[in-house]
Amino acid sequence: MGEWPTHNVNDFRGRSLPERGEPAGYAAIISRFDLSLPPPARMAAIADRHHPVSSEQWLMLTPRHRPEPALGDHLVFAFRYEGVDLQVLSALFESVEPDKIAAIIQLTPTGAFARRLWFLYEWLTNRLLALPDPGKVRMAPALDPDQQFALAHGDPSPRHKVLNNLPGTPAFCP
Repeated sequence: MGEWPTHNVNDFRGRSLPERGEPAGYAAIISRFDLSLPPPARMAAIADRHHPVSSEQWLMLTPRHRPEPALGDHLVFAFRYEGVDLQVLSALFESVEPDKIAAIIQLTPTGAFARRLWFLYEWLTNRLLALPDPGKVRMAPALDPDQQFALAHGDPSPRHKVLNNLPGTPAFCP
């Protein structure tokens, strides 16, 4: 595994950026863990400028959006700006030790991001993480319906306090 990409590039795995930028979110995760999979339809990068220009294939954000060079920070960034990409998450979960995912979750165990990550890890891998109940917290949707297609109603996951609004199963979820 390589380092976190912390340099600006014009091209990422054959896809040109609209301007020089530092891969972030899923692009950084794909690079850091050398995941072999087709890139998401739209990826994100941090531009040098404070008024970057995005394209259909790249969401260019300002330097103030730059995540710290850590898996948890890039996952938070990805969930916030790129949505949930099950293909990237599935490949990541197969290449990272479960205790690394559990450690990220334990940093903010009652937070919506942590509970979504926990739910998605167990849903995709069918492996349980040894984590305690998050206590009394509000249900968080697995997917943000304002960001991507999600079911209007879903099944609650009492273990994670997450509403499973994914439109499919772990075997096939568009």
